[in-house]
Amino acid sequence: METILDGVYQVSRGVNAFIIDGDDGVTLVDTGLPKQQGRIESGLIAIGRSLEDVRAIVITHAHVDHVGGAAALKTSTGAPLYASATDAPAIRGEEPKPTPPVLDRVSFLTPVYRLLPDAEAVAVDHFVGEADVLPGDLSVIATPGHTPGHVSYLLDRSGGVLFVGDAAVATKGGEVKRGWMNRSTPTFDGSMAHIAGFDFAVACFGHTRAIRSGANGAFRRFADSMG
Repeated sequence: METILDGVYQVSRGVNAFIIDGDDGVTLVDTGLPKQQGRIESGLIAIGRSLEDVRAIVITHAHVDHVGGAAALKTSTGAPLYASATDAPAIRGEEPKPTPPVLDRVSFLTPVYRLLPDAEAVAVDHFVGEADVLPGDLSVIATPGHTPGHVSYLLDRSGGVLFVGDAAVATKGGEVKRGWMNRSTPTFDGSMAHIAGFDFAVACFGHTRAIRSGANGAFRRFADSMG
């Protein structure tokens, strides 16, 4: 587990999930791959918390590497699950998971993608949308593109901490890019421009290291480059 800043922790194993510790309990942002929720529980113990302290589980999007542990964690914590209404049917197992945008370019890989293990279906207790404020001082930013219902979350702490999910990636040099799983579309590029309009110091990503300072500037530079 890695400390991003005081009270914000990253749990990693091929994909990043996050623990937000607050005065009113713990919020989890995404839940990683199936059968790896034990890493989140270990992270909670490491900061003096337990599963019983989790008050909310918030999901950025419906892909298995972000909702894989959601069903197990929802059962073990009793915490409500938050996600967008658009991605909720896939999280509930009523629809196939949306394919990543890269498969629009290499569609022959779609059947292979469909063979990947899926996450256990889980109920979504609350739908989230633009500007909603959730437990733990998290505001919702609609960022469709990677999936139709992808959302990001902005934590009102330490100058602002953005949880980006797979809406973008960060390079080793701290610059923002689309990432190979995404592609330029009006929807995706519109989401990048939308994020760039917010103020935040730190950005946490689904598959790359966090940008720990000046993160809003990195998003603004990328949005400007789309021109």
